[in-house]
Amino acid sequence: MTMSGIPSTTDSIALDFASTVGRLAYQPIEAVAFWSAVALPIAYLPLLANGLTSADVPLFVGLLALHATALVLGRGHAQD
Repeated sequence: MTMSGIPSTTDSIALDFASTVGRLAYQPIEAVAFWSAVALPIAYLPLLANGLTSADVPLFVGLLALHATALVLGRGHAQD
């Protein structure tokens, strides 16, 4: 950045490159998160069908947390 506060061309190119690399690195994570969010409810079925025991509650809460995380991370998949 120059003294005037206006970014130089080199700074702009570096920021564009970093942004592109970041998007390319995040796309596979986003895709896996999206499809995990789609498939994770299947894991609830055996737990709910057999009834939740006190031993199953941590597993169920963990599945809910994982599902919520997958929903947040995968929310932008294929919206280009």
